[in-house]
Amino acid sequence: MSLHAMLHKDMNNEVPDSVLNTCAESDKVFVENLLQVAQAELCVLNLASTTVVVEGKKTVVRCVLTGPSPSVSLNTMRALQAYSPARVVEVRCVLQEGSLILVLEINDPSVRLSTTELDIVRITKRHRYL
Repeated sequence: MSLHAMLHKDMNNEVPDSVLNTCAESDKVFVENLLQVAQAELCVLNLASTTVVVEGKKTVVRCVLTGPSPSVSLNTMRALQAYSPARVVEVRCVLQEGSLILVLEINDPSVRLSTTELDIVRITKRHRYL
């Protein structure tokens, strides 16, 4: 099975053009691909309800989850962030007016990344009994 077939196997809806028109030109393809990955991970995602708001150098994408008991696992949120760890700043779910909303915060491609490297060294003392 091809990647395209796997992604579109359970997709019931597509990203509306009105949603993509609110994005910056450089982010349209990225937002569409990210939402399609989210649709593949979460079959209960309603892409027609997606809103995109540009806040400074950050784009915030909100999408409603439908169904009788929508849920998002930690593995799903990690998979969405792993799509592009440099661009996807945060993935979270918010309960708003009785609806569960998936919120994706996306950095502008020009934003510099800050990274931290941490080394943990463990020292253990051995006891010998003679």
